[in-house]
Amino acid sequence: MNFLKHNKFFFTLLFLFLVLFISLQFISCNSGDNLEEIISSINSEEQKAKSLREELLLYEGLSEDAKLATEDLITLSTVEKDQHRFWNNILNPSENIFTNWKNKSPESINADLTRLYSRLRNLCKKNNINFNQNESTGGNLFGVANQAEEKKYGFGLSSYDGFWPSFSKNEAKLLGIQSKIISTLIEYLTESSNGEHRIKLLTVSREPVGQEDSQHIAGDQLTSPNFADKLVRYNGGIKSFAFVIKFKGHTSHARSFINQLRPPFLVKDLIVNRSAESTASFTTQSTPNPFSGQSSDSGTPLPIVQNVESTFTFLIEYIYEIERDFESFLVGSLKSIQLIEEPLQKFLELSGNSKMNARLDKIFLDREIR
Repeated sequence: MNFLKHNKFFFTLLFLFLVLFISLQFISCNSGDNLEEIISSINSEEQKAKSLREELLLYEGLSEDAKLATEDLITLSTVEKDQHRFWNNILNPSENIFTNWKNKSPESINADLTRLYSRLRNLCKKNNINFNQNESTGGNLFGVANQAEEKKYGFGLSSYDGFWPSFSKNEAKLLGIQSKIISTLIEYLTESSNGEHRIKLLTVSREPVGQEDSQHIAGDQLTSPNFADKLVRYNGGIKSFAFVIKFKGHTSHARSFINQLRPPFLVKDLIVNRSAESTASFTTQSTPNPFSGQSSDSGTPLPIVQNVESTFTFLIEYIYEIERDFESFLVGSLKSIQLIEEPLQKFLELSGNSKMNARLDKIFLDREIR
C-alpha cells in the first residue's frame, strides 16, 4: 500500500492508458466490420473520378471549337445574304412580267394578243424594221416589201392570229406572259434601229407553254438539243422561258439590243454570221514620203468594206420563278433537327432574315411545352 501511495502518479497514468487502450480496442472491434465497405466505397469513388476525367477529355478544346463554329456561322450568313441578293437581282421582281401578272380570263388574253399583232407590226414599220419574206408565195419584182407578208407576221405567235383554241386558264396565262415578253424584245429591237440602216427580223421562236399550245405552235417552236448546257434552269429550282430572236443588221444594232437586256433577261448564246451579200470596194489614198520633203500624188488601193451586215441569232432566257423559300426550308429543318436557338437567331440576323425570329420563337416555345 505504501508503494501505491508513493506512486500515485504512475498508477494514474497506467489507469488512463488502460482506459484508452480498452476504448480504442472497443472502437477497433466495432469498426472492423465496416472497413471493407469503406475501402470498397473509396475504390468506387476513384472509378467515378477517373470516368469523369475521361469524359472531360471529350470537351477539351471546346472553346476553340466554339470560336471556329462562330466564324463558320458568320461565313454561312454572308453566303446566304449574297445568294439572296444575287437571285433577287436575277429575278428582278419589280420588272418581272410573271411576278406582276394580273389574272385575266382566256378571252381577255386573246383580245390582248389580237391588239398586240397590229401594234408590233406598226411599231416595226415606224422604226425601219422589215420582216422575213421567205414564206412569201410570190416574187417581188420591184424590191418593195410585201404588205401581205408584213400583215401576217406573227412574232412567234403566228398560230393565234385570228384563231384561239380552248386553252386552260393556266396555259392561257403562260401564253399571255410569253406574248408580253416577246413584245418587250421587239420593243428593244425597235430601240436599236435607226433611219440609216434597216433591220430585217428573221425569226422569233419560243417554247410551247402546254399541251394545247404544242399542237398549234407549228414553225414558231423553239427546239435545241443542247439547251441543258446553256440554260440556267437545268441547275434546279429555277423556272424560265427560252426564246430565239434572229435578225439581220449591223453590229451597232446588236450592241444596242444587248445593252437593253437586263434581268430577268439573260443572253445565253449569240451566233453571228457575216452576210454573204456584203461587198467590198477599193479606194486610193495618197501616202506621202517622209524623206522626200514633198507629198506624193500616187497611192495604193485600200479596201473599204461596204454594206457590212451580219445575221445575229440570240438565245435568250427569261427567269420567271426561283424556288428558294428559305423560311420553309428552315422551319422544315426545325421539325427534324434539334437546333440551338441562340446561334440560329444570330445567323438569321447576320443573313438579313431577322424577321423570321418571331416565327422561330413560337416554334421553340411549342417545343418546350411539349
